[in-house]
Amino acid sequence: MDKKILSSLSYLSIFFAPIIFPIIVWILSNDDSTIQNARKATFLHIAPVILTIIALFIIGTTGLLTNSGAATGFVTIGLVSVLLLVDFVLFIYNLVIGIKILVND
Repeated sequence: MDKKILSSLSYLSIFFAPIIFPIIVWILSNDDSTIQNARKATFLHIAPVILTIIALFIIGTTGLLTNSGAATGFVTIGLVSVLLLVDFVLFIYNLVIGIKILVND
């Protein structure tokens, strides 16, 4: 398969296999540019998961430490809003990079 298509699919796999496909391409590819793109796509796909786990930890500790429903609610609304914004930006970034790789060259 063409290295340009594999590199692009690593980013566009956010639709069908967000973490699995770029890891498979990263492991099985022998082209340096494809490996670099697959590695970058893997980290871009893992970032929202890590941020969500961190946000859940912060919300949980806020709820346990403050014993205030209002404080926990405000922290939850703020963190969920930031998470949604970051996830949306990363999703669009993956689409742009995937399409840019297909169009260029």
